[in-house]
Amino acid sequence: MRPFKLVISGVGGQGTLLASRLLAEAAIRSGLDVIIGETYGMAQRGGPVMGHLQIGGEDRSPQIPPGEADALLGFEEAEAVRRGAVYLKEGGLAIVNTRRLHPVEVISGMAEYPSRDALMALLSEVTDNIVSFDATALAEEAGDPVTTNVVMLGALCASGILPFQEELLLETMRESVPARYLDVNLKAFILGKKAFTNHKRRQTGIQK
Repeated sequence: MRPFKLVISGVGGQGTLLASRLLAEAAIRSGLDVIIGETYGMAQRGGPVMGHLQIGGEDRSPQIPPGEADALLGFEEAEAVRRGAVYLKEGGLAIVNTRRLHPVEVISGMAEYPSRDALMALLSEVTDNIVSFDATALAEEAGDPVTTNVVMLGALCASGILPFQEELLLETMRESVPARYLDVNLKAFILGKKAFTNHKRRQTGIQK
């Protein structure tokens, strides 16, 4: 099969790497080969973090070449564009969390955070298949902002782009997440799915 290639871009503390590993485990359960590549910034929290995930196929490099990813999961708006967009193929799917986390350069006054319009304009040079929403607000609605990564996974599942069934990812979550946190994570997952579906409905003008 043709490999499915996904890049996840975020900052330390957002659960970027956990999301990669949950997806990888679900893919393995479906009988597919998986290769993960992970890169970390200098700071453990707040520094850039990326996950490269290749499911199926015969590629053996942990790094997805620029312009080949089928999808980009951007946990932080500026990082999605600054580091993730280069890997996305033309017309690929970009799901972006619009909640901003200011890097040290912005907090210290050394740089300004780019405007949303500027960031989306840059991303639009690669694809017009963009779904953006405040995933962290939905995680807070679910009960814990830490579940932003699970909201994003829910949105990714709703896209139908993954080469395995949603139930395998849910099964992996049930076995990986401590029991006391499972309900909030499952709620976050559902809210992410709804956010993606509602965004697509608005794009196509389809009403409930």
